[in-house]
Amino acid sequence: MPKPTPKFSIKLLIRLYFLFIFGALGTLMAYMSLHYDEIGFNGIQISTIMVLGSLATILTAARYGLVFDRANDKRRVLIASLLIMALSLSSIVWIKAFVPVLLLWVIYRTLQGPFYSTSENLSFSVASKSTDRQTSNFGSIRLWGSIGYAVITLLAGWIYQKYGIAYNMLLFLLLVGLSIAVLMFMPDSIFEMAEEKDQKSLSLPAVLKLVVSNRFLWMMAMALAISDTTQDGIRAFEPIYMHTLGLEAGLIGLANSLSALTEVPFMMNADRIIRKIGIRRIILAVFVFDLSRRLLVWFFPSASMVFATSVITSASFTFRLVCTITLVNLSLPKQVTSTANAFIGVTMFGMGYIVSNALSGFVYDRFGNREVYLVGAGLCAVSLLLGLSAGKLEPKFEPIDTTKLA
Repeated sequence: MPKPTPKFSIKLLIRLYFLFIFGALGTLMAYMSLHYDEIGFNGIQISTIMVLGSLATILTAARYGLVFDRANDKRRVLIASLLIMALSLSSIVWIKAFVPVLLLWVIYRTLQGPFYSTSENLSFSVASKSTDRQTSNFGSIRLWGSIGYAVITLLAGWIYQKYGIAYNMLLFLLLVGLSIAVLMFMPDSIFEMAEEKDQKSLSLPAVLKLVVSNRFLWMMAMALAISDTTQDGIRAFEPIYMHTLGLEAGLIGLANSLSALTEVPFMMNADRIIRKIGIRRIILAVFVFDLSRRLLVWFFPSASMVFATSVITSASFTFRLVCTITLVNLSLPKQVTSTANAFIGVTMFGMGYIVSNALSGFVYDRFGNREVYLVGAGLCAVSLLLGLSAGKLEPKFEPIDTTKLA
């Protein structure tokens, strides 16, 4: 049994955990498509790898969250996930045959999406329990993930260019090892969920019924999924558009790094701003902000405008993330939040990612990159209308009447 750990030590451990796991994400993920191209995979093969990986994430995310919510030893679930992710992704570096690479990538993506979603929800719970008020400072913890990703992505780019992807893999394994070490040092209290006694474990359909039956949560989740997926479709083609407008690869990488770094001040203050202004107003403001960003590129299609609007993605990304996790924790009982967050943040968003990338690819081929931004603005407008129609935040279901959810 781990010894009791002071609150500041618990916060330090969870921040280090986020620094390492998101740093690990930046070592290889951003460069896998380049690696696939180097070993001779064609466009269809690369697309197949990406699409099937996304489908695996979508199909398993909510189930993973349910396993985590029900697990007696949640630490082991996270460590086992990290070990499987490390083995599968690092093995890809040494294999050049398409089918084995595809299988390993699907295994990695099956765990990767829900693992990060569950870790973020866990940190929300830790932040909530580390204060005397019934509020959370999740953003101040999550910002360390942004720092880790921004710094390691830049370092990994230099390593990849100078030494090759094998050295990126070694850095990836080091950061995964450090993540596991931090998990081992965490006290048991971090993994203890505040659950009501004598409550039956809910099935996955019952949890999803809870989500759908809460009008505000369900409509806001749909609105966030529609507009967030639009950004993913744009992101897929934005580097090409930047290059077409005259920006070099170094500046494109700088835009990504600056966007990650500028998440830090927003993460530090997101919880306080949400509490002060209200979650509904913040989510609606995000939709208006993204609608305006996309229209700015449509009306003023210059390299500087695309660069600037790419960097300020940090504002809407931060509030989308914090609002989504906060919304679930305000609307549902603690023992189902990992499942619900995985369903909304991974399954719903993931389905939209596939559709938005396909739609953006069609628009890009048929009309051009500028028109992708106009489609994005239109879908942001749809999200705004859904958000306005959602009504008010409904109180948390407490206690759960399991007989109505069977």
